[in-house]
Amino acid sequence: MLVFTINNAKTFLLFFLIPSVFIYIWLWSPIFKDEAFTRIKSLLQITFNETTISGYSDFQIDTCSLSDPSKDCGYFGITKEKCEARFCCWKPSNDSWCFYKKGPEYTCNVDPSTRVDCGYLGIQQDECENKLNCCWDPREDAIGVNYCFYRARPCSGYKVINSKKTKKYISGDLELRGEGCGNYGPDLERLKFFVEHQTANRLHLKIFDPTKSRYEIPEDIVPISSIEPVQTTQSDSLYQFSYKTDPFTFSVVRTSNQEQIINTNVSGVDSLVFEDQYLEITFELPDDPNIFGLGEVVRPLRRDPRGTFQTLWNRDAATPTDENVYGDQPFYMEIRNGTAHGVFLRNSNGMDVIIIPGNPSKLNWKVIGGVFDFYFFLGPTPADVIAQYTELVGRPALPPYWALGYHQCRWGYHNVSTLYNVVSEFRNHKIPLETIWNDLDYMEGFKDFTWNSINYPREEIAKFVNILHENDQHYVVIVDPGIKIEHGYWAYDEGVKRNIFIKNARGENIVGQVWPGLTNFPDWFNKDTEKYWGDAIEKWLYNVNVDGLWIDMNEPASWCRGECTDINIADQILPYGQANDQELNDILNNGSGSITFPATIMYNSNLNNPPYRIDNGGARLPLDSLTLSMDARHANGFLEYDVHNLYGHMEAITTWKVWTKRFGKGKRPFIITRSTFAGTGKYAGHWTGDNSAKWDDLYLSIPGILNFQIFGIPLVGADICGFNGGTTEELCLRWMQLGSFYPFMRNHNALLESSQEPYIWPSVAATSRRYLRIRYSLLPYYYTLFYESHTYGSMVLRPLFVEYPHIKSALVVDKQFMLGGGILVSPVLLPQKFEVKDAYIPPGIWYNFYSHNVSFEVHDDSGIYTDIKAPLNEMPIHLRGGHIIPMQRPRMTTAQSRKTNYYLIIPLDENKSAKGTLYFDDGESLDVKDKYTYISYTVYNQSTLITDVNWCGYDNGIILDKIIILGINRVASDGIVLKRKVNRVILNGIEIEMKESENKNIFIDIGDIDYSDNDDIDTSDGSLWVIDDMGTLTFFGLQLSMCHGWNLTWVLE
Repeated sequence: MLVFTINNAKTFLLFFLIPSVFIYIWLWSPIFKDEAFTRIKSLLQITFNETTISGYSDFQIDTCSLSDPSKDCGYFGITKEKCEARFCCWKPSNDSWCFYKKGPEYTCNVDPSTRVDCGYLGIQQDECENKLNCCWDPREDAIGVNYCFYRARPCSGYKVINSKKTKKYISGDLELRGEGCGNYGPDLERLKFFVEHQTANRLHLKIFDPTKSRYEIPEDIVPISSIEPVQTTQSDSLYQFSYKTDPFTFSVVRTSNQEQIINTNVSGVDSLVFEDQYLEITFELPDDPNIFGLGEVVRPLRRDPRGTFQTLWNRDAATPTDENVYGDQPFYMEIRNGTAHGVFLRNSNGMDVIIIPGNPSKLNWKVIGGVFDFYFFLGPTPADVIAQYTELVGRPALPPYWALGYHQCRWGYHNVSTLYNVVSEFRNHKIPLETIWNDLDYMEGFKDFTWNSINYPREEIAKFVNILHENDQHYVVIVDPGIKIEHGYWAYDEGVKRNIFIKNARGENIVGQVWPGLTNFPDWFNKDTEKYWGDAIEKWLYNVNVDGLWIDMNEPASWCRGECTDINIADQILPYGQANDQELNDILNNGSGSITFPATIMYNSNLNNPPYRIDNGGARLPLDSLTLSMDARHANGFLEYDVHNLYGHMEAITTWKVWTKRFGKGKRPFIITRSTFAGTGKYAGHWTGDNSAKWDDLYLSIPGILNFQIFGIPLVGADICGFNGGTTEELCLRWMQLGSFYPFMRNHNALLESSQEPYIWPSVAATSRRYLRIRYSLLPYYYTLFYESHTYGSMVLRPLFVEYPHIKSALVVDKQFMLGGGILVSPVLLPQKFEVKDAYIPPGIWYNFYSHNVSFEVHDDSGIYTDIKAPLNEMPIHLRGGHIIPMQRPRMTTAQSRKTNYYLIIPLDENKSAKGTLYFDDGESLDVKDKYTYISYTVYNQSTLITDVNWCGYDNGIILDKIIILGINRVASDGIVLKRKVNRVILNGIEIEMKESENKNIFIDIGDIDYSDNDDIDTSDGSLWVIDDMGTLTFFGLQLSMCHGWNLTWVLE
């Protein structure tokens, strides 16, 4: 008989009861459930299908069941997540729970571009190697590289088992070499590659799964090809394509110099990895490569050759540097030895793109879905590359003329009276105002398609807009995609009725949260959404003649992680309030379909946290961070996981279609979107998001805007004076100077921030008047550039390397830029600075924009660096010799400016020649047809101006009445300026009488003229000419037609 004593009791508690308690807790823990589930699957030798959606494999080879559990991969206490991050097997057993997979040996010889971080910032070698059992290898030649990283094993790639070649195509079948890596899932055993010689300068290559359909971007969203494939011959093709069979690698060679511009046979990295949710391929790069593009990102223009880690995943983030933000642009351009090529990966899945130095340097693509669908553009100039790229994805839209005027916005215009006051203040201060904008203030409870009945009653806002239109001004408002869940609210009720909202994994309308509270989101893939969107806009804008729409929050943004549930909503940090528990319960219990939410969302581990975690937010955040769940479904079966990056792009397309069909009345839509993708420029412009009132943001606005010129979205600008944080007088003044050259010019700031309209400070008001006069006088030049972008794919604002690709110094300039090919802008970007230090001046003759004097005559083929004076009221602007600039007199609106006569400024180059173009139409028609005029101007021998009217289908009676020619005087060998006089003037072969003006000092700084109808010189006695002391020849009082070709010759003494 057993008798319990105190000691026996202690022994019982120690060896039985206490362990039993821990075992009980462990049995009911989520870790045990997961481990037990894994163990049962292993014991039964069953493979469960955890993601059987959108083409992801429903059959997987269990490599771990073939591996040796005794080969320990981890360390004591390692978790399943940490084990699998090491590319190892996790199976609780009597041996090691974490062990190496069967196949090639794991090694620390891992290329920096493919290293997976094992430690943390500041980890030391001893802890990395001995405690975490990881690899340690500091790299001094690269930045951002993981010092402490997991072992990995090389992947063997694929081999070509058969191929076929025709005149236009090459295709072949690929077979996995060996067992594959299985690092992030099973490797696909069979692949197919397809090569298409589309044009002499464009090559298409696709690698895909031939056995089953995988997600690809639909052709109607991003075009596959804008022209029919053509057969290129050896003599006219700019490239040669070749491949190796075992392992499969490929290369693209530029025909002209036999340089390999694309090569995937890269030592030290895997040649090709293709798994269900992980695709990887690497391109060889030269040392110190010059790469531009890949975005959207806030950073300097040139991608850092010492280490670039770019994540492409649309994200609502207030412009942090070097992180993924609002848009996805999987396109880059590289310049080598003066020639350029471009690469576009037609894939909307999340990805990391990595540039790493080494031997060789390399660019590595890591993509978490879809297929490899590459387009290569051979240029050979940077301008050619952009033209070839936009030919494929869509030429940028031609904006309405008024869109190029000055726009004023803020969050905090609380009522219609405030709008009246703002417009009045602009007029009183004689500052041009083209368009006034409304942020969320006009809405009823932040709800789309509503007018606040107290602060913005429909009849009052309609009256206000009509008054704007009477004064040739415009009105634009914001619209978000999130529709508040509220019974009795038309947009919600109608959306439920028409069944057009995105669904969750259970087929119910997915719930997010933005400004109005809990929301549903329109599904742009649903064929009925376009009509719903149009009906909602029509009902909302009845009798209110809004001129354009600003579509925001369309990444899509949502302040819950994934789907809003009663479990996760309390954990969110929500700006400006959040939904209360009762509101959520009402929706969950009484909403559409009586929705209920489980504690765990299906497929969470595979979609929101896929095996390979892209560097979302610079911290490898879950994909559903501040957006919808990745298992959300769209009408055609697509997953949010695949199409997330297309949401804003598709909203822009839908809004464009609705506006053109139902509201535009034949006029061009004006749409500004926050989220973008390849080809968005065909439908909308962009602003660079919620920047801050900081000097760094002033500078970073330049590379941000130039990047979108590369992406084919030229109508772009930054929030002038800064959105977040209070601006200062000096910062706002300098920003108004720079912003006057943004393609899209808007001043905008946040709720609760101090007002920053340019009339707030007298100094900013004066600067704004001056630089808006300059901008409005240049509108013919701007509009011509936009037409040529729309027609030919050229750039409006240009990095200097676009004009000077052979000059190494030009490749790194991103604090200056060109407007077209003819104007160099060098802004002041630092506080309390009254000169631009180390400004770069390319070769050629450069004239001061204000005085017309020669500022620089640069003969050095590499250009020069110099300091340029820049007092507070002046930003350095220079005219490039050889480029004709068409202009008009500025007025208070673009419509009034369009009615003034044209004139030309002609800065001559070193050969005393120049050329330029001018395009004009009615400024608003969507389908211009033949109702436009396009003119080419050419000056040669410093004495003859020839016009070539390419087409004249639009003539509003405006004439060209003045020509200003810079650089007439010659310099003798002794350095003395030889002043010239006009002896005769000949128009179309007939000598005309023209007198010399008695006024020798007729120059008027364009920034100092007013907005009146007065001419700048009296020409009542007929046409006049004058040459000033600096060699500027000006003809006044001309009566030259814009629709007839003419030759004007001046004979100099």
